[in-house]
Amino acid sequence: MANDIHSDEETLSSVAGQVSAEVKSSVIEIYEDLIRTVWAKIVPTLGTVTVATIMQRAISRTAARHPVLNDLTVNDAGFVFTQIKAKLNSEDKDELKDSFKELVANVFDILAKLTGNILVQQLMKEVEGLELP
Repeated sequence: MANDIHSDEETLSSVAGQVSAEVKSSVIEIYEDLIRTVWAKIVPTLGTVTVATIMQRAISRTAARHPVLNDLTVNDAGFVFTQIKAKLNSEDKDELKDSFKELVANVFDILAKLTGNILVQQLMKEVEGLELP
């Protein structure tokens, strides 16, 4: 009987860990989709080098408060989520969500300062249909 209880606790812990990993993965996937959409919409207007610089600056600003984003990188093709996805198990879901929310806010803030609200307003219309957690 003691073995059954120990086994049940291990099973519950394993299931809870798997559910947590799936939720974290979903958070990243949603924000990855949003960020890739923003990237795709502004590259034709601002160019790859400018957008990559803006995004890297937004990551740096955000990572100061949310170090998990130090694992998010940018190249000429866009964001690279490989490293951040590899560390899913060690990060809190709410921390991931807060990190990405602040990252998106920083991207929009930088864009507004550089281009005025015209580009940001258009982006908001473009991404309006995406649902965030």
